Amino acid sequence: MIRVLKNILSQLHVYVVWLIMSVVLWGFVFNFLTDAPAEKKLVLFAEVSGVQDRGFCAELEKNRPAGIRMIQAHSFDYAMFDEQSLINADVYIVPRESVEAYRDSFRALDLGKLKAEKLSFYELDGLPCGIRVWDGKAGFASGCFAYGEGEYYLFLGVNSLHAGDVDDAAYWMIGEILQMKNEE
Repeated sequence: MIRVLKNILSQLHVYVVWLIMSVVLWGFVFNFLTDAPAEKKLVLFAEVSGVQDRGFCAELEKNRPAGIRMIQAHSFDYAMFDEQSLINADVYIVPRESVEAYRDSFRALDLGKLKAEKLSFYELDGLPCGIRVWDGKAGFASGCFAYGEGEYYLFLGVNSLHAGDVDDAAYWMIGEILQMKNEE
């Protein structure tokens, strides 16, 4: 019995390497099987301290537009693992002080596709690009996003396929967020 244990322990490094390789392989397979292509998913990134992504996404997926299989919401911290998702996101929520740093990631809004009234906009180069979703005390979807101090704005991603290129699903998402009115 001791000889068998010594033999197993002498090969422990091999078993650990196989275990790690197996975990990586199965993680890749799981991600491949459960993810959707960019044309079939909406992605939102928010520069907030916390995102209630499961509840938020579950609520939106109840009435998702035809052709959309998945809705994802992440905080900017998630980008450490998947920078491409951040760059190609459909919708962003950022604090006012970060807008200029990310301005090249935003596109102008088509106001004709927005159904809400009495909105406050953030203009870039004279064009309405952002919608104020938090004014420091009240706003939209505060049960889903842990806003900090100050104002937060919602923007469309410049690389979004769902802001008119493939469909208007990003405008649908914005409309859904604007229906989630909260007050503190």
